[in-house]
Amino acid sequence: MRFEKVLVTGAGGLLGSHVVDALNGACNIVGLDRLPSPGAIDWHQGDITDRDCVARAATGCDAVVHVAAIPNIVSGTGDEIMRVNVSGTWNVFDAAEQAGVRRVVLCSSDSVVGFTVLPGKMVPPDYLPIDHAHPLRPTDPYALSKRLGEEIARSFTYRGLEVVVLRPVFIAHPESRIEIEARGRDPDGYVPGSAGGAQPAAGGAVWHHVDPRDVARAFRLGLELERVRFETFFISASTTLSPEPTLERLRSWLDGPLPEVRDPSVWRENPHAPLYDLSHARDTLGFEPIYNARAWAGL
Repeated sequence: MRFEKVLVTGAGGLLGSHVVDALNGACNIVGLDRLPSPGAIDWHQGDITDRDCVARAATGCDAVVHVAAIPNIVSGTGDEIMRVNVSGTWNVFDAAEQAGVRRVVLCSSDSVVGFTVLPGKMVPPDYLPIDHAHPLRPTDPYALSKRLGEEIARSFTYRGLEVVVLRPVFIAHPESRIEIEARGRDPDGYVPGSAGGAQPAAGGAVWHHVDPRDVARAFRLGLELERVRFETFFISASTTLSPEPTLERLRSWLDGPLPEVRDPSVWRENPHAPLYDLSHARDTLGFEPIYNARAWAGL
């Protein structure tokens, strides 16, 4: 590990706890969360909107993994999402700079592209696969908050901070399994949240997903990456959860022609491959997904 003391914001959450596990033993971990301390690591109980709390947590750290956020469009109002995700991210980066932190690994989202969640408010991609150079057109408060978070991050790189941005797709936590199973049994009739799971099955038009253990490992790789100024990576499983091949399902959803397919070999070799180009994460970050939840969907 290139860093000795790492602050993990949102360390007690569904994803943050996996990040702590991935970093355990590799560095000294400081946790920041609204939840009380689990007792295993140095802990600060508080909220990322509390500037002083964030500053105390960052003191003495040389890297930050920023996970804490309202995690999706259904978990808060637009005002709440913007306040927590945008103001909180500003607080984290400002505190990191003041503390002399060298690198921040930021949890963003594939939603920044603008093609993930809200029917009627999704902008189809310009081309496929969607790579890290694709235009970003967020169309809902959550996606916009993540886009603004990336811009906050980029602004700090001009002042010397190193930033790695991860854009995970829908994170298929075990708490979502009952919902994924229900959608798999009845793809056309599934109502999000109807199965009683902690989170509905999501993943956009083609049902992207990624395992939280893979995402956590990507965060560790983001800390280990050499020669960084500002890098962005899409993080996804190697397949979707759709029963149909990806391009077939996308064509049906668009009810029209596909966007330009710049590399047909992606889906020729793997018909259920995600819409996102994972080669940049593989070649630069060293990330390849290990886990896959297609069995949860009965596939």
